Amino acid sequence: MALLNQLFYLFVLIAVASYAGWQGGWPERIGAVIMVVGSILTVIAAMSFYPGWQTPQAGIFIVDLLVLAAFGNLALNSDRYWPLWVTSFHLIAVTIHLATLADRSVAALPYAWAAEFWAYPMLVGIAVGTWNRRRRVQASAQRPNVVRY
Repeated sequence: MALLNQLFYLFVLIAVASYAGWQGGWPERIGAVIMVVGSILTVIAAMSFYPGWQTPQAGIFIVDLLVLAAFGNLALNSDRYWPLWVTSFHLIAVTIHLATLADRSVAALPYAWAAEFWAYPMLVGIAVGTWNRRRRVQASAQRPNVVRY
């Protein structure tokens, strides 16, 4: 079952990253790159420091902090709204790590599910941002003398 979940996430990640790369502007493309690099680094951290989710995941927590900083920077330097949502979703995932550091009695499986769950709303945010950007570009193509971005 775990392999099936990983393959499903990989499929969704590739689909959203491809869509953002094809139809997105620079913020959508950077957001997709952050998700892809963060996912790769998370796999590396999980394989390198794997204690089995019974204790807080230090390697994954560090990767999540870096991803949070990258999305926070994107949100501050972008003229889009979706990076704010994606940053907020990822902040929840980081808070889950902090909760397990504060209370070691958090069960392993709910900790793993909660930490992984928030990647999907983040991908939805990037996909919706890409769709909105595509819609704006199409609308501005119908009106002359409109700046396209």
